[in-house]
Amino acid sequence: MAKKIAVIGATGRLAPVVIRELAKTHTVTAIVRNPEKAKGLLPPNVSVKIADLQDINSLKAAIQGVDMLYLNLSAEAPGATFQPELDGVRNVLKAAEGSTVQRILKLSGLGAYRPDFAPGKTLFANEIRRQGQELIRSSGIPYTFFHATWFMESLELMLRQGDTLNGFKPLPYPFYWIAGADYARIVARAVELDLPGNRDYIIQGPEPVLMADALKRYARSFSPVLKVRETPIGMLKFIGWFVPALKQVAAMGEYFQGFQEQLAAGETWKELGAPTQRIEEFAREIQR
Repeated sequence: MAKKIAVIGATGRLAPVVIRELAKTHTVTAIVRNPEKAKGLLPPNVSVKIADLQDINSLKAAIQGVDMLYLNLSAEAPGATFQPELDGVRNVLKAAEGSTVQRILKLSGLGAYRPDFAPGKTLFANEIRRQGQELIRSSGIPYTFFHATWFMESLELMLRQGDTLNGFKPLPYPFYWIAGADYARIVARAVELDLPGNRDYIIQGPEPVLMADALKRYARSFSPVLKVRETPIGMLKFIGWFVPALKQVAAMGEYFQGFQEQLAAGETWKELGAPTQRIEEFAREIQR
């Protein structure tokens, strides 16, 4: 049965991919602050409503009549006055009180769900995510959380600068990289089945790949071949003392240096289907 789904954070890096998949069979509303940006990213059959995570009344108006909310939020740097993953979640829950919302779906990070993958380490973004998700767990609204590993889109949108791919060095453990298109199909399947109760799905791709190898494989998929530059994490930590913007980058590198990811998506694949896209296929899609 077709659902009415509102997406908050609709212009984020991964949300448009999910929206395009959901909009094939469901009525999707994108809740944004910048409607012009949204119209340039989203299919024409997706309606756009203006609201702000910091304005509960605008959120109430925007989610009126919807069956599900899909949250694609971000964690700001420590010290930010407003954290979408926590303060934004709190406002969404207030806006949803007494509404027609029957389920909240939310993208999360794998480390926020499996801290055992990084023993003795933590990441500020994961701590904020966990707090926000505890609010949802306590709200009484059924939820579906998608706890994702590294997305292949990170290679293009986060690690690439022009003709160069930038990575951390050394990262000794592989990640199960997943393509946004595979993830979008998993989300759409979860919406289609609308299984009862609360759900936590681990989102991983089909093969484990070291970051160094992922960078090389992605680089070789382009003509001319992209350059690969790996920056030592220790160097980033040192520079971070003088360049505040790099301090968080260094913290991320140090965290993932000890992230020992294991394949744990078996139940997700059994219920919602297994991903198939590998890095080379993703690179070809990007270049179309």
